[in-house]
Amino acid sequence: MRPKDITLSAIMLTFLIVCSQIALPIGPIPITLQTLAVLMIGYLLPLRKAVLVTSLYAIGGLIGLPFFSGFIGGFQSVLLPTFGFILSFILASSVQAWYLLTVKTIETPQLVIAGLLNILITYMIGLPYMAGILNLYMGNNMGATTILMLGFIPFIPGDLLKLGISVLIAKRIIPIIKHRTN
Repeated sequence: MRPKDITLSAIMLTFLIVCSQIALPIGPIPITLQTLAVLMIGYLLPLRKAVLVTSLYAIGGLIGLPFFSGFIGGFQSVLLPTFGFILSFILASSVQAWYLLTVKTIETPQLVIAGLLNILITYMIGLPYMAGILNLYMGNNMGATTILMLGFIPFIPGDLLKLGISVLIAKRIIPIIKHRTN
């Protein structure tokens, strides 16, 4: 990897760690700025680097570095209802980056579609994991409606706001990064 690639990857990893700490606890899943960071990783990094950065985040947290929301880390994090969302970041950012590689031009519609793919994948992995931890490990008996009310419905407005912000930022930064890294 070139020094510019290493620097951008390190910046994005740091951004994800910092955004993880900006949290509003509202239940088993706090509102954080992680989604914004993962969206930006998918917009600004190529596929392999998006996988690398989000994997380093997950691995760093698992080995005990205080990367996850609330400055927590350690292998016991796999038993938290939020860990499925952390795992989802790897696939979500990589699918987003892959999609952007497949389009001819990167304009607002493509950025929105890419971001929506990211968010969709995050919930497709995070919600079942959360349900499993809450119901199977913690012994609750929560139905689908309760799971959606805890881990999805309250987050929709914020996720759409973060999507809009990330699209605006990406439109400005992508041309700069492409120009300076070529």
